[in-house]
Amino acid sequence: MKNKKRYGLNIGTSSILIIIVILCLICFSALSITSANADYRLSQKLADRTTAYYDTCNQAQLHLCELSQKLSVFYQESTSEAEYQNKIKESIQDSLTFSCSINENQILQVNISPLYPNAPDGDFLQVSGWQVINTNTPELDQSLPVFGGN
Repeated sequence: MKNKKRYGLNIGTSSILIIIVILCLICFSALSITSANADYRLSQKLADRTTAYYDTCNQAQLHLCELSQKLSVFYQESTSEAEYQNKIKESIQDSLTFSCSINENQILQVNISPLYPNAPDGDFLQVSGWQVINTNTPELDQSLPVFGGN
């Protein structure tokens, strides 16, 4: 009779396979942790930026409220539209455009047009511009997060 050769798995093959699977799982878990950490840092930066923008918007709204109150006083003190416009030119002058700082790289610029209302409870101003302007170019982080080792 002829001897048939048997090709089977040796005893050490299953151990090597288990070690490779465990190493793959460790690599994937490390990549997942790194990705989750990067996403967390990005979302934190975005939350800080959004908070700074809305805080600046609140400051701008307060300034608009103050200007509206000044215009209301001018309206009550004047007898005609021409007198109202003259009081605005004499008192407010160049403050029909103002800006508030969002961060070191951006400002919020607001442009206002005064209105002469038909009634005392009408609108005294109209916002004609509400724009975020970059004041300088931010430095981009081009470095790679590679382990420096000690």
